Amino acid sequence: MPKDMTSIRHDRLSRVMAFLQSRVRATHDEIYSVGEYSSNRTLQNDLYYLRGVYGADIKYDSHNRNYVMESAGIFELNLRITKSEIESLTAGLRMSAHFLPHLKKSAGSLWDKLCRYIPEEIISHGSEIVNSTMMLSPAAKVDAEVFSTLINAKQEKKTVNILYSAPERRPKQWLLSPYDFYFRGNAWYMASYNHKYNNLGIHRVSRIISASISDEKYMPPGESGFTDEYVLSAWHVIPGYEKNFIRVRITEPLAESFREIKWHPTQKISECDEGGIILTAEVPNLYEVARWVMSGAPHIEVIEPDELKNLVRDFANKILNSML
Repeated sequence: MPKDMTSIRHDRLSRVMAFLQSRVRATHDEIYSVGEYSSNRTLQNDLYYLRGVYGADIKYDSHNRNYVMESAGIFELNLRITKSEIESLTAGLRMSAHFLPHLKKSAGSLWDKLCRYIPEEIISHGSEIVNSTMMLSPAAKVDAEVFSTLINAKQEKKTVNILYSAPERRPKQWLLSPYDFYFRGNAWYMASYNHKYNNLGIHRVSRIISASISDEKYMPPGESGFTDEYVLSAWHVIPGYEKNFIRVRITEPLAESFREIKWHPTQKISECDEGGIILTAEVPNLYEVARWVMSGAPHIEVIEPDELKNLVRDFANKILNSML
C-alpha cells in the first residue's frame, strides 16, 4: 500500500469505486456525497489517484456533466477477516477454478497472492474441503472463452450467435438471448430465448463450440415469459411449463436416503403402509423421471401415470434385449 494511503482515505476510495461501479453515470454531487468530501480539490485528487495508481478508466462527460467508469482497474483491500472467513475464501477460489473455467486464471492469480500472507495451516484446511468436493463433483469441460462470452452477454443484455453440437446431430447455429445459468448433473446449462423458434430453451454449455456477441435485438426475460420458476420446474435438467403428475413408491433401503433429499419444489412425501414412502410431484418432462426411476431400480415403483410406466418399460426392454 502506498505510504500516503491512510486508512481513512483508503476507505473513502473504496466507497467511491464501489459507487462508480454500481452506476452507469454519476454526477459530481453524488460522488462528493458518497466520499463525504470537504472540498472539491480532495475529490479531484482522489479521482486522479484512482486513474493513475488503480488504473481505473474514469471519464468525465462534459456534455452531460457526469462521470463514467469504463473499467475498474485494480482494488486495494484493507480488511480484518477471521480464520473461518479465510478458509471459506481459499476454498471458494479453488472451487471457482474447477467449476467456473473462465475464472480459472484469475482465481489462480488471487490464490497465489493469498498464499504469501496466509498461514499454511489455514490454507491446507480450505484445500481439504476443496479436494473432497471436486473429487466427488466432476464437471464437464467448458471452453473458458465461450463461457465468458455467454456470461457477459447476459450481464450486458446482448444476443449471442452460438455453434451448438448436440449428441448424434450436426452442429447448428442459433441466435439466443441468454437468461440464466445453472449447474446440474456435473455440467453447466444455459437457459435462453431462441430467436429462430421464438421459445425458451436449454443448452449444455460444454456442447457450445463457439459463441460471439450479436447486434440483433435482445429479448428481455419478461417479454419472453421466462421466470425463475421455469428453471426450477425441471426434475433434473429440462424445464418447462407443462405439468405431469407423478406418483412413485420408493422402498427400503433407498427410501431412507430419499427422505433427506428435496428432488423437486412440488414434491410431497408420505409414509406407505406397506413400507417405504410415496413421492408425488408435478414435472414438465417424464423422460427424465423415467431415467431416474431406472437408476433406482428395483427400489422405485411407478404408480402413475401410465405414460411414465411405458417409458420405464421401454428402457427395461432395451436393456434386456441388449443382453440376449
